[in-house]
Amino acid sequence: MTKAKNEQKKPAAKKAEGKSKKEKFIELAETRVPKALKQIGMVGNLSDKTKFEYTDKQVKQIVDALKESLDRMKARFENGEAQEESFKLS
Repeated sequence: MTKAKNEQKKPAAKKAEGKSKKEKFIELAETRVPKALKQIGMVGNLSDKTKFEYTDKQVKQIVDALKESLDRMKARFENGEAQEESFKLS
């Protein structure tokens, strides 16, 4: 009986493993990119001056950090190199 249960689980595991690298990429990209876009939109919500107070310097820091992150992501696609990311307002 235990053997039968294990055999039933194997096809499901193989099905997930059976996805091509292209299919896995598309699946993950279609999940992750909308999440990232939503989070960027939420950062944009910080621009509401009726709810928040901020300086031009802070806005520049946020925009620069996002641009740098996009540049690093683009570089990873171009040459596969990863760099550590961090962010702090000063």
